[in-house]
Amino acid sequence: MFASCLSLIALAVIGAATYGIGRPLIRGLKLAQDDGLAEGVLSVAAGLVTASLVLTALGLAGWLYREAVGVLSLAAAFWGVGEIGRTLGASRGHRRIEPAASERPSAEFAHEPPVWLRRGLLALAAAVLILTLIAALAPPTAGDALCYHLELPKQFLREHKLAYLPDTDNSTYPLTVEMLYLWALVLDGPVAAQLVHCGLGVLLALAAVLLATPLVGRPWGWCAGCLTLLVPGVGNQMTAPLNDVGLAAFTTLALACWWRACVDEEHAHWYLLAGWMLGAGLGTKHLAILFALVGAAVFSVYAWRQGARRRVLAGAASMLVVAISVSGIWYLRAAWHQGNPVYPFFQEKITGEGRPTLPADKAPLGRGAVNLALAPWMVTMFPERFGGRGHQLGIVFLAALPGLLVCRRLRGLSLMLQICCAYFVCWYMLRQNVRFLLPLVPPACVAVAWVFSEARRMPAWPRQLFALAVAGMLLVSLAVSARRAYDKSAVALGLETRDSYLSRCEPSYAIARWANSLGLRTHILSVEQRLFYFTGQATRESIYRRRTGYHERLTSPGQLSRQLRDEGFTHLLLADAIRGEGIRYNPTLSRLVDKAIGADGGATLECLAEHDFQDADGVTRRYRLVALR
Repeated sequence: MFASCLSLIALAVIGAATYGIGRPLIRGLKLAQDDGLAEGVLSVAAGLVTASLVLTALGLAGWLYREAVGVLSLAAAFWGVGEIGRTLGASRGHRRIEPAASERPSAEFAHEPPVWLRRGLLALAAAVLILTLIAALAPPTAGDALCYHLELPKQFLREHKLAYLPDTDNSTYPLTVEMLYLWALVLDGPVAAQLVHCGLGVLLALAAVLLATPLVGRPWGWCAGCLTLLVPGVGNQMTAPLNDVGLAAFTTLALACWWRACVDEEHAHWYLLAGWMLGAGLGTKHLAILFALVGAAVFSVYAWRQGARRRVLAGAASMLVVAISVSGIWYLRAAWHQGNPVYPFFQEKITGEGRPTLPADKAPLGRGAVNLALAPWMVTMFPERFGGRGHQLGIVFLAALPGLLVCRRLRGLSLMLQICCAYFVCWYMLRQNVRFLLPLVPPACVAVAWVFSEARRMPAWPRQLFALAVAGMLLVSLAVSARRAYDKSAVALGLETRDSYLSRCEPSYAIARWANSLGLRTHILSVEQRLFYFTGQATRESIYRRRTGYHERLTSPGQLSRQLRDEGFTHLLLADAIRGEGIRYNPTLSRLVDKAIGADGGATLECLAEHDFQDADGVTRRYRLVALR
């Protein structure tokens, strides 16, 4: 329990620091002065982006030292506490009677949600949030996190800079969210990094509230925010240090700010803030480029129809300049090291090498026009075909889709739906992974909230059946969160140690402890890609083999050990599937090792440790740690 408390304290320090950094920016732009919620949310978001930029600058300068980051964090946190105090003092001295203009709905017939619906959604969202927090307090075991999202910040801290890692494909990706994880690793460890992504999920829900408010009013906006938290895929992402929820949060905030500048014609500084948030999204994942292009196309058509071309184009230009300023470093870095600013996409077109950008296995439905109509049903009912059931969107969106056909027209909702439809079509034509649909969740939740609002026009008994059906679908989301938290509650509450939990749940952890006992001077060539829990230097064998072709230079089995030692390696980590059907690693290194041991009787290679583990995919893998003599 003490370890969980330390992780929560680290999250609180990050939260206070980001608010302290962001609030002067929002106040300087004179935005959201009449809306305390919007000011607080935008302050935290702006602070997160600024903190990531500061850490990126430190990394480029070679100053990524734990002591420096820790001192800056404490200074920013103390400043943030002062800003929070000033905000609370100002709110007590300013009593507002009428709701702010930004909180009022645009439709004359809008009304507040029924008390039972509002309280029910809040209760369900609060329960899901608590269960998600419990699950997030368990040490991370997600494969992508341990080989990429956490592994890269760990290596940057070891090198004290944003080092180019030729044997890690992901090292030249946009890494805005990963820099926040680096911050959390400095203050506490991987659990704090996981809590940062959990906090980004809360930010996503609040961003949905801000996005919905100009359309349906603040009360219904809270319903949209609750619905966002109740999406199973969002809750699942919040329990692992990935980056999809972070991307969705920044794109939603960019859309909300863009909306206020373009549609509601508020202060032009909203364009600058929209560019700040869009830049954060572009710096998080290449997918934000697609979202930006779709949004730009839809808003351009809107501006043309409204006769506001000059104003919108000028605002879009300023927004683009800010977005490039925030995210450009990641694309310049990729262009410098890989010759491709959007590496690894279109690498085969730009350099003539690399894997295809649009392989057939990334489109389970194909890319024909006929299956596009079936895609919403297939993604909802068979998410395991599109990246995993853990990332599913739930059935609420599919169930509410027919309701949009009978709802009255709402000002601005058609723009939201156009963005959703255009993005979905592009998603279908490019890479059909359900995780990549998370940026659509907040706009879709706004549409669902409007369907709920219009349900009051139904006769009594259909309305009651509709309410029962919605309640059943949302309770399923709660059950999914409860199941996810059940196995992790013991370690989160301190009833099980983190070491014991990782030994039970993480395949590579037991062998990592063996390797760590050998000291920090080890350099492991590893078939296993989940390397975060290894304290020594480790290199992925698959990428190293592809880059150097070391296996093709061998003239005899006994040459393996000498060649790899000459290239700086001290040990090998082998992972072989011995039972079950599931993900299997390339067996090239294991075959070479077995041949070498058979040829010289183990004179050049010595197996130091062996460990069998049954993974979640049903495969039993045998890990072997081999010393090079």
